[in-house]
Amino acid sequence: MFTPFVNEETPVALYEGAPPQYTTDGLAIDCALVLHVLRGTARIRCDLEVIEEQPGSVVLFHPGDVIKVEARSADFEVEILAFTGFIQLAALNQLEGVNVNALKKSFILDAPEISAAASGMVQVVRSAIGICTIRELYFISVMQLRAFYTLYQVVLRRNGIEVDTFKSRSDELFFKFRQLLGKHCHESRSVGFYAEKLCVTTRYLANILQSHYGKSPKEAIDIYTVMQIRLDLLQSDLPLSELAWKYNFSSPSFFSDYFHRNAGCTPQEYRLKNRE
Repeated sequence: MFTPFVNEETPVALYEGAPPQYTTDGLAIDCALVLHVLRGTARIRCDLEVIEEQPGSVVLFHPGDVIKVEARSADFEVEILAFTGFIQLAALNQLEGVNVNALKKSFILDAPEISAAASGMVQVVRSAIGICTIRELYFISVMQLRAFYTLYQVVLRRNGIEVDTFKSRSDELFFKFRQLLGKHCHESRSVGFYAEKLCVTTRYLANILQSHYGKSPKEAIDIYTVMQIRLDLLQSDLPLSELAWKYNFSSPSFFSDYFHRNAGCTPQEYRLKNRE
């Protein structure tokens, strides 16, 4: 979603300012982000869930999330730390007593302790980038992210936010549906496929999506899939024939028609426009 993307040669990145304009289209990410709102307000949809951001808000994003900036004030500015999925995995593997799913359930937290911690992380990374080797950046980032995730869950609990349970069966199924989308969007775009995985009827799944997202399951699946395709178009040089195979389309023409129908342009047009 946000530039610059991280990779093996740049495992950590710092971004400051207003989010790039193309984020209003919606895009998947392949890294972990810690976003700290400096000023202004915005409404962002992450994995089908609406996030209302205000000054001091800290939002966690994870590899595979699909993000769309739906509205923002003219003065909206953020600072964002981006870490490769490998760094995030290393940090998560070293955590004790932290519910990883809880971190994914609670995207946003408005707490002065977390806001201060996020600003501190930014200062450390700003100082380290340019003078540290990739290996040194890796160790610094893993330690920082591990400590930050631990503090995040501590503050969640102290603010009375339940991290281990869901308010209702509907909330749980909506969360599981989002997880299934992240895992199987390359495999299937069938509503029946996801309903079967959740052990519910397609009608019940439609009621859940309408209640939590305001759209049908088919619309949700297509939106999520297109955002994943956008990431591949931006970050890889794979020909459309290989991308069609990756997303389980029977032919490149079906793949292009699907993308055009849901994104308003062809895959090639999207790739050329946004890379420029």
